[in-house]
Amino acid sequence: MSITVSVQASGQQASVLLRGVLDSMSQSMLKQQIEPVLANSAVTQIRLDFGGVQSMEAASAGMLMMLSHTAKSRNKALGIVNANPTVLAMMHKANLGKVIPIQ
Repeated sequence: MSITVSVQASGQQASVLLRGVLDSMSQSMLKQQIEPVLANSAVTQIRLDFGGVQSMEAASAGMLMMLSHTAKSRNKALGIVNANPTVLAMMHKANLGKVIPIQ
């Protein structure tokens, strides 16, 4: 499977809409697509919308933690919204909520 990434930026906030499966094969696609958002100095808040993510591998939690670290180093807040119960359980198991706010 793969992931589809759609970015919508408006002022200081960017929403990154994810669809599909977040696994080791799709992690590089996400990182590649989100880099312009991280480089945009006008954006201070990034919201990862997991509403369309069907599943997530445990290793992807580590990538999200690194993504959060990169965002913080660039003075940006990163948050996760709309994760389904299965993906949310994986995030909590990996203690991702200690690093990234999850709503």
